[in-house]
Amino acid sequence: MTRSGKEPAEDVKRAIRRAFELAGLEVQELRMFKSSTLQGRIVLGAACPAGWPHESPAISVMALVGFDGSMGDIEIRCPATNGDPLMEAFLAPRIQDCNCRLSDLPVTLKEVWAARSAVIARLEAGETEPIFDGKWDWTVGLKDLPEG
Repeated sequence: MTRSGKEPAEDVKRAIRRAFELAGLEVQELRMFKSSTLQGRIVLGAACPAGWPHESPAISVMALVGFDGSMGDIEIRCPATNGDPLMEAFLAPRIQDCNCRLSDLPVTLKEVWAARSAVIARLEAGETEPIFDGKWDWTVGLKDLPEG
């Protein structure tokens, strides 16, 4: 069972790398983890534009590849900030519920990256979040937690 699903997950890793490159981003990290609980392998990817001054990635993706080779949507995570994403984790709005099929990942990454720039410009112009860019909501993800 240790090799189950490894080859399809390796294919997904290569596809994620190509998608980042086609979107004009540099791969910062690409890892795969086996999860018996989730019955598959988790593929995590992170990227940034050339010259990105921070250690934390500008955009990341997560995919789950089942041990049987099955795969659902890929989740894209992206904060709307030019600052260090880690330092602004509770301040910068993040894209919400952004998922796509692997085949759509290159186009979706380009769209998310363009939307991110537009959201940053809107924030700098004084607009407050949540911001809807026409396709996705961008908001600070922890705002809706109960107080206590």
